[in-house]
Amino acid sequence: MIIDQHLDRVISERLIRQNKQREKNHTPSGKLSASSLGKPLQWQILKTLGVPTKTIDEYTLRKFVRGDHVEEWVVNQMPGVVDKQKYVEYRGTIGYVDSLINTSEGYDFKNGIICNEVKSITNAAFNWLMKDRTPKYGHSLQGAFYALAEGHSHFAITYVASDDYRLWMAVQETKKYKKDIDTIIDNYNQALKDKVVPVFKPIEKWQANPKYNDYPEWSELKPMEIQMKLKELKIKWPKQK
Repeated sequence: MIIDQHLDRVISERLIRQNKQREKNHTPSGKLSASSLGKPLQWQILKTLGVPTKTIDEYTLRKFVRGDHVEEWVVNQMPGVVDKQKYVEYRGTIGYVDSLINTSEGYDFKNGIICNEVKSITNAAFNWLMKDRTPKYGHSLQGAFYALAEGHSHFAITYVASDDYRLWMAVQETKKYKKDIDTIIDNYNQALKDKVVPVFKPIEKWQANPKYNDYPEWSELKPMEIQMKLKELKIKWPKQK
């Protein structure tokens, strides 16, 4: 038997090369994004300033590709899809809705057209979700943000088990998260106005794990050390409108 890993190497090299090219071509919008609402304020500001995150390894890049494939498949199976990847904005924060669905087309919950966010997770995470029956806080903030932008009273999050494509859709009230979202946007705008990168404070427990920290080099820095690092990187703050 001959083990030929040429294809595996080609894919690995291609994914790493494509990711580097994306990072090189990316220009920060200067705005907070819906997907960052559940992240620490420090990460939000550093992302806006264009500070690179830690290098994404090949394994994680492969998982991103798998997630994209799963989410695309699910949206294509959904009844009543009226729009995909719709750009929305609320209080200067931006995002793209995975799908807008007409719930009158066979869904158990019927409330007209609502925003639906699709999340691909591992089977282990899906099994835990079936016990806990509670959507992730960051995911709920993202879904509620889209609903606020579109003026909907409810929104949906559809979880997909990436190994066997089991589905679980949770519909929630938008107003439950409105205050939190407004506070997050207020804090973000104030930090930009004051030109301050705050110290690291996790919003969810997993964010404190260095393995999942977007900016591990910044997580232990004190205010003065943060200022020194910003000067070293010659960071330019966006102009305030």
